[in-house]
Amino acid sequence: MKNNYFEKLLNFEDLSHAYLFECKPSKEFNLEINNLIKKILCVDKQKNFMFCDLCSSCTSFNGHTNPDFLEIFPDEKLKTKVIGITTLRGDTKKNRGIINIMNETALLSDAKLIKINDADLLDNLAQDYLLKILEEPPKNSYIFLLSSRPAILKPTILSRVNRIKINPSYFENKDIKNKLDPLFYEILFREFDPSSIDEVEIQKLKSIYAETIDSIEEFNFSKTRVLDLWNDDYLNFRLNILKQNIFNVLSNKFKDSGFKDASAISSLNEDKLFLFLEELISFQTLLANKVPINKKIQLSAIFDFV
Repeated sequence: MKNNYFEKLLNFEDLSHAYLFECKPSKEFNLEINNLIKKILCVDKQKNFMFCDLCSSCTSFNGHTNPDFLEIFPDEKLKTKVIGITTLRGDTKKNRGIINIMNETALLSDAKLIKINDADLLDNLAQDYLLKILEEPPKNSYIFLLSSRPAILKPTILSRVNRIKINPSYFENKDIKNKLDPLFYEILFREFDPSSIDEVEIQKLKSIYAETIDSIEEFNFSKTRVLDLWNDDYLNFRLNILKQNIFNVLSNKFKDSGFKDASAISSLNEDKLFLFLEELISFQTLLANKVPINKKIQLSAIFDFV
């Protein structure tokens, strides 16, 4: 792991009140974000704004007891993972709420900071509540939003945060990557944390990857087979493979990609491919929001579009 990842990305002398960090969740990514938070909260900062790891702010942060820091997670008790307005308000004994912490004087640190994991799971009321805070942020307070799907957040929120897109390759497990086909690994990383997948699961995904490539070849002639094959728990993974094919066509690198000649999409003109891509992204957004839809009908409509 490299050191001081955010040194070149942030001006520690003039931090903004809100940031959106865009990256697929992983232990390494979370560790880097927490180290950044410790730098901001540390009361005995070393050279280059390095945290000391010895002051009361740092030690309490390490022990998950820093009163100037609040970490928000989706509510695991609900059937559908979501972050509701109740969680942000702090209507529980364990959570004092965003407003309370941000308006209070810092007790141990140089600032107050709220970290919201999986920010794309904020429901409409929670996003509206957060927006009011972003419009008039209290002094010496910061909000960190973490998300791998920022497009789901409302445009009004996106317009009030500084977005930092982090290259997933920074947190890659090099040992795993070196064993896999580069294109397969790239698609794998979008849907999973490769470091948390065992060899059995990787082999299963490789098989699904090969099946999907073959079915892309054939769906011009056998749409029914594709619909039956794709209508499973790995639909998002398959759609990402299809999108990668489209990107390769659009970038004129299809022949060098190692894929077979996917005639079903390689014959489409550029305008059609962009429209096709928009349809796929819209469908994946519906799936991500867990909107009740008939996947098979939607897939059929997408392939009819082609």
